[in-house]
Amino acid sequence: MSRRVAVVGLVVYLAVLASLTLGASPGAVFTAVAQQARTYEDLAWLRAGDVERTANVLVFIPLGLLLCYALPRVPRFLVWLLCVGLSLAVEAAQVALPGRRPTPIDVVTNSTGAAIGVLLAVLLAEIARLSARRRAARQRVRQQ
Repeated sequence: MSRRVAVVGLVVYLAVLASLTLGASPGAVFTAVAQQARTYEDLAWLRAGDVERTANVLVFIPLGLLLCYALPRVPRFLVWLLCVGLSLAVEAAQVALPGRRPTPIDVVTNSTGAAIGVLLAVLLAEIARLSARRRAARQRVRQQ
């Protein structure tokens, strides 16, 4: 992914993230999803809190991934710390928002999602490097 595409994607993502984390609480959605999932016998244990924690992880994966591509020279650990900082800022802002309830577990789950995104970016970069090496090796063999 080019840096330019990553920056544009990051801007769009941050707008969506702001809407999700600073807008109306999605608690009713989590409850509805959990109720629907419980209609399946294997998911009878699922609760709204489980859905919320899963959503928190999933929502922050793109942040880690996009920040890695947008900031290619920044060490990955610092990219992850930026994500943790953003999660802390969101939770701090929610203190002043009616209907929102900030919790430490949200920071943990958001940070976990960001870590997955950063690790995914590292993995994709390594796959790209290996692929480029293989192409170069094949090219050298053809030239001989």
